[in-house]
Amino acid sequence: MFNRWSINIIFCCFVSLPLFNLSIVNAVEIRNGVKQVPQDIATGNSSQKIPQIELSPGYGVNISFIKSGEIVEKVWLDNPAIASLDVDGCLRGLSQQCEQEGATVIHLRRINRLKLPQLPSTSTSLLTVVTKGKSERQVYLFKVVMGDKTPNYHTIEIAPKINIILEITDFLNITNIQSISRGLNIARQQSLIPDESHLWKRIESFLADIKSGKYINNAARDRGISMKLVNRLIELGNREILQQRFINNSR
Repeated sequence: MFNRWSINIIFCCFVSLPLFNLSIVNAVEIRNGVKQVPQDIATGNSSQKIPQIELSPGYGVNISFIKSGEIVEKVWLDNPAIASLDVDGCLRGLSQQCEQEGATVIHLRRINRLKLPQLPSTSTSLLTVVTKGKSERQVYLFKVVMGDKTPNYHTIEIAPKINIILEITDFLNITNIQSISRGLNIARQQSLIPDESHLWKRIESFLADIKSGKYINNAARDRGISMKLVNRLIELGNREILQQRFINNSR
């Protein structure tokens, strides 16, 4: 069991963490059968391994680029002996004629292994996807393997890094809100942020958003507040908590 001092230590460690570190962007999470993967992991621009897709008998896997706002231009499946590939649009090489090329979802399905004399016998494959976004083109890589268990996801969703957010407990959410509120009061007392300024009103709206359950990152973006400012307010609020706890323990 935790005693009062160990709980205080855990509490201090949680509230002193920078908020930006709580919304880890190099994360992979699965919700309701959808596996979210950030762009930098799937493009090989991360220290993590490229995503692995397991194909089980009777189950297909979708790769969706809808959330990232990208259009699939080209796909290569290096080992077509183990899986079939289809898209929700029309791509040259997969369709005979295309009036308008492009797709947003790729569907992979396991098949009985084919004997292709020109290919080595293997149960894995590399899937390469070339996409076009609003500002740039990307090359995505996926390792395709055979699985035997019922998959816990049916769709791999490619999302910008800002959309990949870890679950934060209710306790931690409440702590962050309290810290931000305290930090805002300190900023007002020290005349760091005038309480009649446009910034003050935006921060108040931001607080109302996160109190209603909105993700802190999304609320900050929608209200035009930088995460650097949010982290600074949390730091000010946490400092007051630690100072008050030190005073109480010294009595």
